Amino acid sequence: MRDFLPQRDRVWFTSQVRQHQSCLRASIRGFGVQAEAVDDIAQDALVLAWEKLAEFEPDGDFGRWVIQIARRLVANERRKDTRRSRLLAGEVTDLLLRLSSETDGPTVRAERNEEVAVLRACLEELPAHGREMIRLRYFEDLVPGAIAGRLGRSSDTVRQFLLRLRRALLECVEGRLGAKLG
Repeated sequence: MRDFLPQRDRVWFTSQVRQHQSCLRASIRGFGVQAEAVDDIAQDALVLAWEKLAEFEPDGDFGRWVIQIARRLVANERRKDTRRSRLLAGEVTDLLLRLSSETDGPTVRAERNEEVAVLRACLEELPAHGREMIRLRYFEDLVPGAIAGRLGRSSDTVRQFLLRLRRALLECVEGRLGAKLG
């Protein structure tokens, strides 16, 4: 149990939040959460961390602990409702969550960097119009209807094409990572 007084807990917690908030937000974005939802999930993770502060080991790594809380929130979000989705894409988010680890040591970060490089290489293999559609959807956060209007296509065509692109990316990443592991 903790021997801090409540006021000391608040001061300690506030200093930990300040120290780890940018890494927390970057990790959440790395889990595949859309940019506009990162702050919401970070706030939810910090509120939950405050509520569970008694469970935190005083000599533990607060940054890693709160990132794992956020990781579980993102996984729960994925399970709850993939259609409403504040997430980039279901399959891609699942992959990014699998790539994240319970222990984010230097080895894990190096492996994650390699996996991100694989994802980038797979993106480069897409045809130019496919990369453009991915850019519009996930980097400009346009909905399929807006992409359709911009490209002069129907919304259904854009949705189907995005679905095929996500599947192709997932297969490419899994194939390359499997080849490296095998």
